[in-house]
Amino acid sequence: VSVRALQGGRMTMEDEYVVANGGRFAGVFDGHGGGGVSQRLRVNLYNKTCAALARKQHELTDASSVLSHVAALRDAFDEMEQDVLEDDGLQYQGSTAVVVVVHESEEGKRTLLSANVGDSRAILSRNQNAVDLTRDHKPNDDREKARILAMGETIEWDLISKVHRVRNLSLSRAIGDRYAKPIVSGQVEIQHYPVQEQDDEFFLLASDGLWDVMTSQDVISYVHRQMEQELDRESLHKDDRKNYKLVLRRNMAKFVAREAMRRGSADNVCVLMVWLNDMGLR
Repeated sequence: VSVRALQGGRMTMEDEYVVANGGRFAGVFDGHGGGGVSQRLRVNLYNKTCAALARKQHELTDASSVLSHVAALRDAFDEMEQDVLEDDGLQYQGSTAVVVVVHESEEGKRTLLSANVGDSRAILSRNQNAVDLTRDHKPNDDREKARILAMGETIEWDLISKVHRVRNLSLSRAIGDRYAKPIVSGQVEIQHYPVQEQDDEFFLLASDGLWDVMTSQDVISYVHRQMEQELDRESLHKDDRKNYKLVLRRNMAKFVAREAMRRGSADNVCVLMVWLNDMGLR
């Protein structure tokens, strides 16, 4: 597991993250209007997911299944949304939430579950190609745009910051933002992807401070290029090379976050990476 959060050019740091269960649960939360909602997600979302999964064990015959984990994630996100909406102190605050869960069946088959609200993103490196595990919830996304317009709401173009906005927000879904509900939806979108063990190298979650300046493929290519350049530069013995590779992996999120800053990101940047073939995952 590798993680780095940089404040960047912002006055405050509103990005938060969580890593639990040896990297099998990873989440990034990008707050706006304050850090209250993103902090609450960091503290509570994993515990709520575990509690929901425990409930599913009583309700479902196969509580270890992918579907039970999907249901538990949905319950946990819904509970977080309700908790935040009921807190008057947070009515003008909100946060994105992107989570990846590594599910392993009794036969040892692994599946990545992605859960997303907002414009933080999760991606997978598959044979050095980027696979988006989530869809950015932005006002100009075709599906989001159709949903918003159907509710009679207008989407505005912000000439200064060059983004589409709805209710003055540059994202179309968020946990919180009570004042903007239901236009800005809190509904989580969950997808699942079977792990291709020979091809899948790592997954990466990040706030939009990264995606504002790099595409998904930019990030994947950058990571592999950095690994190759650093390993080629050091003429190492086989065992030393293996150890150095682990050190590089643990520092890679820092390299990616710094690269985002170098490319001009003015936002908080949080990058969280989990390598699928080490760090206790396999």
